[in-house]
Amino acid sequence: MRSIKWLFLLVCVSCVREVRNVPEIERPSGHRTSHSTCFSPEGSCDKKLIQFIRSAEKSLDIAVFDITHPQIVHEIVVASRKAKVRMIVDQVQAKGVHSLVSSLERAGVDLRFGRQRGIMHHKFAIVDAAAVETGSFNYSMGATFKNRENQVYLTDPEVVREFQTNFDLMWKKSRDR
Repeated sequence: MRSIKWLFLLVCVSCVREVRNVPEIERPSGHRTSHSTCFSPEGSCDKKLIQFIRSAEKSLDIAVFDITHPQIVHEIVVASRKAKVRMIVDQVQAKGVHSLVSSLERAGVDLRFGRQRGIMHHKFAIVDAAAVETGSFNYSMGATFKNRENQVYLTDPEVVREFQTNFDLMWKKSRDR
């Protein structure tokens, strides 16, 4: 247990990169937008996601299939103390042996379970209705250290609005445990 605490502290201390400061690029239409990417396992995508979560000042909306990464869970709980946090997870995956959904519930995070015919397979987060993180990256140790995963961070207002609209619709259709 002691080594886990030290590992947790080491991971916390090493999370220093600011995600929301991403370069602007010019699209063919002349519209300017910002983006950033990350590829795991080489890219330390968990650290980038943690900085993104920490940047939430007003709101954090998350739709994620699998969440087993303790540091990410911790940061979501911390964020819920300063901003409105809403989270939608897959109801079957949430019952998995390694799932940390119950830890989020115990901490009082506003959590719902997706209602659809198949699985709730999304993996995205919206910070302050101004920036989106999306891609194949589950919030898991496997995605961080073993799997080939990707993340895209976007601040294009139209894209963010589309993700927010989709999240709000899923939130209305989702249910408590």
